[in-house]
This record gives sequence, C-alpha cells and structure tokens, in this order.
Amino acid sequence: MNFNFLDKLPTGINIFGIHITFYAIIILCGALLALYLAAFEARKEGYSWDFFSTVFFIAFPSGIIGARIWYVIAEWNSGGFANDFLEIFRIWDGGLAIQGGAIGGILAGALTVKYLRKGADVLRSIDYAVPGILIGQAIGRWGNFFNFEVYGFEVSRNAWNFLPNFVLNQMQVTTSNPSLINVPLFLVESIINICGYLIIMHFIISLMKQKNVYHGGDGFCLYFTWYGIVRSILEPMRNSNFIMGNENVYASSIMAYCFIAIGLALFVLNRFLPKILKAKKAEDRISK
Repeated sequence: MNFNFLDKLPTGINIFGIHITFYAIIILCGALLALYLAAFEARKEGYSWDFFSTVFFIAFPSGIIGARIWYVIAEWNSGGFANDFLEIFRIWDGGLAIQGGAIGGILAGALTVKYLRKGADVLRSIDYAVPGILIGQAIGRWGNFFNFEVYGFEVSRNAWNFLPNFVLNQMQVTTSNPSLINVPLFLVESIINICGYLIIMHFIISLMKQKNVYHGGDGFCLYFTWYGIVRSILEPMRNSNFIMGNENVYASSIMAYCFIAIGLALFVLNRFLPKILKAKKAEDRISK
C-alpha cells in the first residue's frame, strides 16, 4: 500500500500561531469517545448525558494529573525532576504514563459519582466507564505514533509490508536502514485494547448478565486484569529508550503484574464479600 504523500508526518498543527500537537488532539478524541460509550451504556440504566459529562470533566483532568504524577515518580532521577522541581509542571514537553492516568481518572470518577448521586451503585457506574477507557487508550496510542513513541526492537520491514508506508516510515526510529523498522507496538496495543473492549463488554459481561452472575464492579476488575496482561506482554518488547524505571527495575512491568493481581483479587472478592456482609447483617439482626 503506497501513501507516499503521507510519508513525512508533522507532529501537529499551528492555529493562530499556537502549535497544537496531534498527540493532544488524539488523546482528547479518545477520551471523548470513551465518554460517549460510557454514557451510551449508562443511559440504559437511567443515567443522563449531563450526569456523565459532569463526571467526565472531573475525571479527565484528574487522569492527566495522575498520568503526570506516575511518570514523574518513575522518572524522578532520569527525567531531571530531582534537579529541577519546576520541570514537573512542564507537561507540554511530554511525559505521561497511561497507567497513572487510568487510576487517577477512575478514582476521581468514582468519587464524583458517589458525591453527585446519593445512593448510586458506584461499582456499577464504574463498569459503564472503565471498559470504554480501553477504546480511549487504543485511540490515544496513535498520539504516540506521531511522537515516535511506543515502538519495539528492530525487525525486517518486509514482515510488516501489509501496513501503509506512512506507518512503516514513521517506525524507522532507531535505524536508517531502509530494510528495517521498529516494531509498531503502539499499533499492536491499539488493536489489542479494541479487542479487549469488545470481549469484556459484549461477550464476558453480556454472558454474565444472561447467566445472572454479574456483580457491579466486574467490568472494573476485568479491565485491570486485561490491561495488566497486555502491558506485561508488550512492556519487555519496548525499546529501552521508552521503558520507565532504571537499572534492572522496570516500573511499568512491575505495575502490570500488580494490575493483574489486583484485578483477579478484586474479581474474586467481589463474588464473596457481598455474601459475607449480608450474612453478618443477618447475624446482627438475630442477635438483637
């Protein structure tokens, strides 16, 4: 496939003298699509668009803050933050970690739901939003494409010839050899996350509801588990220039395993904790 007119891609556009990066535009588009998917699912349960848009405008900036905090902690020394505290706030220079963004956004969203809608099933509300985050992340990875980020080791270009030239040329990051490219991990992760959304929302959750074994919060647990598995597989394949952490400790890989463990543990706990609490309340009533 030849798209030679797209071989050299800019990093952004200038509007009235202000440079706006494609990375920022794509991240925002991904977040808006995640919002739409969450609101679409939630409206079936009586939640309004206004309600979810309010949650979004709190959760989205919280996710950006969480992504920055995560990155700063992981890159405290190598990123120069230890020597220049103000560097922490120069977010326009780059430096966001998607794991921190997910955690920050989810926590802020859950707290907002609890505050705005008294008596709301917070876990069920999270389930509407969280799997859609996978779609947002899938789109957001194309922002990394424009920034020459999230790529792997060098491989033969012929092995990826089914991709258009503008993708292949953008993946010649660490080599000038025309027969080699870096593995486009951004694309691999993007596709896997789309598959994850479809599998979690339209297969597993749907099947669990049909079998009447669904619990509020299951989508949240499955998201954590899925994303942890994806990160644990792809992180070791990334070029060393884009692995967070230092020496032999890779922060992203370690946290990927934590995501898996937390997701599975919460999924199991979500099945038994309500029964335990219900039994305890029954015992308390009897004892009185």
